[in-house]
Amino acid sequence: MDEPKATGCLSAYDYGLKSPAPSTCTPRSKVSPCQYSDRLIPSRAATDLGTGLSLLEADENSLRGLNSSTTTRGTPDDENKAVYDRLLRSELLGLTTPPTNGKGGDMDEPAILGTPERRSLFRYRSSPNSPLDDLAGQQPSQSASPLPLPLPLPLPFLSGGLMDSPAPPRPTTRKIPQEPCRILSAPRLEDDFYLNTLDCSGSDVLAVGLRSCVDTFCMHTGQAARLCDLGSCGNTVTSVTWAQAGNDTHLAVGTLKGEVQIYDVVTGRKLRSMGGHQRRVAALAWHGPFLATGSRDADISFRDVRLPDCHATCLRGHSQEVCGLKWSPDGQHLASGGNEGTILIWVPGSDVPVQRLAEHEAAVKALAWSPHRRGLLASGGGTADKHLRVWNALNGTCISSVNTCSQVCDLLWSQSTDEIVTAQGYSGNEVHIWRSQGLSKVATLSSHMARVLHLAASTDGQTIITGAGDETIDFGALSRRARDLGPRQQQPRRRMP
Repeated sequence: MDEPKATGCLSAYDYGLKSPAPSTCTPRSKVSPCQYSDRLIPSRAATDLGTGLSLLEADENSLRGLNSSTTTRGTPDDENKAVYDRLLRSELLGLTTPPTNGKGGDMDEPAILGTPERRSLFRYRSSPNSPLDDLAGQQPSQSASPLPLPLPLPLPFLSGGLMDSPAPPRPTTRKIPQEPCRILSAPRLEDDFYLNTLDCSGSDVLAVGLRSCVDTFCMHTGQAARLCDLGSCGNTVTSVTWAQAGNDTHLAVGTLKGEVQIYDVVTGRKLRSMGGHQRRVAALAWHGPFLATGSRDADISFRDVRLPDCHATCLRGHSQEVCGLKWSPDGQHLASGGNEGTILIWVPGSDVPVQRLAEHEAAVKALAWSPHRRGLLASGGGTADKHLRVWNALNGTCISSVNTCSQVCDLLWSQSTDEIVTAQGYSGNEVHIWRSQGLSKVATLSSHMARVLHLAASTDGQTIITGAGDETIDFGALSRRARDLGPRQQQPRRRMP
């Protein structure tokens, strides 16, 4: 019987060890030029070396069978290359390629890493109860012949997850300060849900209606001034709104008697006074030279203030008081909210609404258009509704809604982030920040002792201004960077004139 001859040291293809066969050869007269090392480098695929490597008894017939099988199946190098290619396709590309017959030999058996032609000093097989059998889905063999390794494990398992797809980036958490960076005392700020008596201009000048007076406050200089006092004529302020950028020194003031007055804030002079309503004007909305006004008489007046006679177009569609008005950023749509819970969408030049949104069950005062996506409108309902809804105003469908658990008094859509800020009334008295997609809550600010009725934002969108029934106006930062208001922040509370 011929003796298996060792042709060299352990090669890179020796994935495991084989048990030594009892030597039957006679000592050679000459020392072989290649000396074998006594160092044993086993396979590290098994987690339990005690059971993963079990030495087999020498069996010359098995050894011959192994040699004959490798001769008929092809070279192990070709088999290993084919298996490696299939493994890469499966793990990296997700492709499952059926075995094919070719130069690599007969591949009808499960793909394995074969043993090269070079005979090692040791041969091995997986022990009967090896944990690798369970992982590879193979049944332990009872044969005494040398067995190959079980099926290759998935690359992520073997590499410790290094081949996994990169994990998605962790969402960054924005730190929103809970305390206001400035507080103004606003005596005689009316605790009335239907009034809109706070607005911020494009120059960061705040206008506040305090019963019969209108005061202004510059956020950059901290200076406050009184613009007008209607107490002498027995009138009170029910709404204020600034003209848009380019003419943001003009302020429109709605009154209890149904008048709309326009002031030049720089000079402090009243430019004109316009009628047309029979009852209080609680909703105002500018777009360029066009001013829309909503009244308790359920009418909407549409005016071009450049005309000397200031002809008004009357829009009728609500059955109760118009308490909310907002122009879309492109000026193509006007949204109006009524006390009966209906939202109407108007287009310039038409006296018939193009959409009627009637899912709210209470007054809709809070309205805001998205500055990021055309046609998206957010609305909030009163005490009997308490829902925040996002609409596609172009086709009249409600995209998403959430129960805020309290009255929605006002809202705005952030210019810097795609988020919605709501001012809550009974019984939360809080300010909520929501993601516009899905309406998940980002943060809650609780600084007022009474319901938050009014909401405005600075030009950069980093500061929100809230007015509440506790006669205070808070300036809240939406990021820690916005808290830097200079030395004025050392004065936490300031009284308006």
